[in-house]
Amino acid sequence: WIYDLGVGTGTEQGQMPDQSVSVVHTQDDVEDFFFQNTPATVPKESLIRCPLLRLRDSEYAGEHTHLNSQTKRTVVISEYIPVAYPTDPIRSFLLRFLASGHYNGYYLAPLEDGSYICVYFDDYLMLRSSDELPTGYIRYTTTEEKTMLHQMAENYEVDPVYVLDMYRHGKVSWMLDFAIRAGVGILLLVVGSVIVGGVKKAMRSKEKNTFEP
Repeated sequence: WIYDLGVGTGTEQGQMPDQSVSVVHTQDDVEDFFFQNTPATVPKESLIRCPLLRLRDSEYAGEHTHLNSQTKRTVVISEYIPVAYPTDPIRSFLLRFLASGHYNGYYLAPLEDGSYICVYFDDYLMLRSSDELPTGYIRYTTTEEKTMLHQMAENYEVDPVYVLDMYRHGKVSWMLDFAIRAGVGILLLVVGSVIVGGVKKAMRSKEKNTFEP
């Protein structure tokens, strides 16, 4: 969320919407907004989580080879991760606190005609008190998104052809993001250790004063 502090207001994808940004009300709006390339948004209320995560930095997807102690190790990073909800507590923790640094989720937004539109934006916005979601543009779904939406269509009236993309792509590379997160994590560990050390020292001092004649 740090990268979005100066995002501003306007019609650019990922910005907070101004008065000229349209609201998607019905499925008819979806196709019209797509062909007219209309900046659009939807309310944040009543969103439904979708069982799919997408890599924030899509350029990081693929095969990566690292040399560790003279041994080559190859890791394949998927652009998409299918997720089944609700998840068990351990998987929920991994998704929320580990994968969330590199992946975003999808949501279904209810429309006034009883149908739904799939929306994609930065997950951290769900923690904000504001009811607004950022400006987005309707685009065609990818193969993975289409597969997920066909599954969602069994229970919800959602069009698997389009998605409202609100994500501000290219905000930061995965390497810089990882470095910042690691730095913040180390800082929190240092602060936490100082606090714990201070509490222990205070408790020892209190016990010493209590038992002294």
